[in-house]
Amino acid sequence: MLSANCTQNQTIQMTTLETSQENQLSFNIEIGLNNLKETILAGVNVPLTELTVLDKDLLLEQLNQIEANLAPDFATAIEIANQKQHIISEAEAYARLIIKSAEEKAEVILQESAIVRQAELDGAKIRLKTERECQQLREDAIAECRGIQMDADGYADDVLSDLQQKLKEMLEIIQNGRQQLEQQ
Repeated sequence: MLSANCTQNQTIQMTTLETSQENQLSFNIEIGLNNLKETILAGVNVPLTELTVLDKDLLLEQLNQIEANLAPDFATAIEIANQKQHIISEAEAYARLIIKSAEEKAEVILQESAIVRQAELDGAKIRLKTERECQQLREDAIAECRGIQMDADGYADDVLSDLQQKLKEMLEIIQNGRQQLEQQ
């Protein structure tokens, strides 16, 4: 992070330096070229020709000034270009570092997601096993209920059959008792 801030600060400083130097370079060259242009335009035209008489010494002096301004400006431009390459190299190194870090984080996330997927798979297996066990318990309970119901029905049938038998016997006794009463 410190390296990134340092690189950003250098980039900002370089950009500021380049802008001011480019403006100064442009300004000095522009002034020199404008002066040269004015000197040429200020020359004396030779009548009946397109030739112009110019002050050789003045022209050479202005060209020397432009040349004098260009030499340090070219050196500055070369230095800026070299610094740009250095900054680009640092930025590329920092970008490689970020990419490596991102790849490492992606690997960790991938491993974590593999663990999550395995946990989800295990959870699904447990859920399926539990559902099967619940289904089996439900079926066993239903079968047991049917058995109890059948036993209860059998018991009820036995009790009702016994009661029916006793009622038949009582009915016979009642009928016999009535018949005897009628015969008397």
